[in-house]
Amino acid sequence: MEKQPQGIQSVELAFELLESFLAIGSPVTLGEAAARLGVGKSKLHKYLTSFGRLKVVSQDKSGRYSFGPKLLELGLGILGRMDIVTFCDPELHRLRVQSGEAAALALWTSQGPLIVRFLHNPKPVAIAMRVGFYAPVTVSAAGRCFAAYLPEQAYAHLLEAELGADPTARERFLQELRETVSRGYALRKEPNNSIPGSQALACPVFDGSGEIAASILLIGFEDQDHGPSPQTIETLRQTARALSLRLGWTDKP
Repeated sequence: MEKQPQGIQSVELAFELLESFLAIGSPVTLGEAAARLGVGKSKLHKYLTSFGRLKVVSQDKSGRYSFGPKLLELGLGILGRMDIVTFCDPELHRLRVQSGEAAALALWTSQGPLIVRFLHNPKPVAIAMRVGFYAPVTVSAAGRCFAAYLPEQAYAHLLEAELGADPTARERFLQELRETVSRGYALRKEPNNSIPGSQALACPVFDGSGEIAASILLIGFEDQDHGPSPQTIETLRQTARALSLRLGWTDKP
């Protein structure tokens, strides 16, 4: 058996703790984190102190810990270097101009859809959505778009957090996913206080293996009584299809 090179155990443990911390998914106290991670409080406190100095984690006034700005900055820096972000950017600008609405690009993460690019609409009162926003799975167009084309195990933990064990709510969500696949886009018609824009459209962008690689969105439609026009919907669909084909998708079963 080939001998593994010796590493730094404390560094490896630090990353294990960060991964476990990510799985918790919500702000926690030191005691709660220690109990859920199976680590001694004194040992975990030392790691969290160092993480805090580096702004990898932050602590609110109630003493609860959550991820800090440095970790998000590093993650977005990596995402910003991904070809797909630059690849989709010209189309987002075109969609913004043609539709007169805000345009965005979302990528899938273990915490749900992450907005990695956002272009304000050209109207006097612009819709605001920050880069780094995690969209809900069940009530956002981006979330429904990804869930419709991902295996359920990829978002089961988020579904549990958002809907709990309510069978009626789950069936409504599954029906929405079936409709999303049937029409080729996800639609959010209902306003939501946590999501900018009264309505939103999201279309999947597929890669060469046929997997969903991203979701492109149009957000707003406040001035349209009946929501997005058929022309706007078709423009978004064709844009997503063209991007998919350029990524190697073959549009075949």
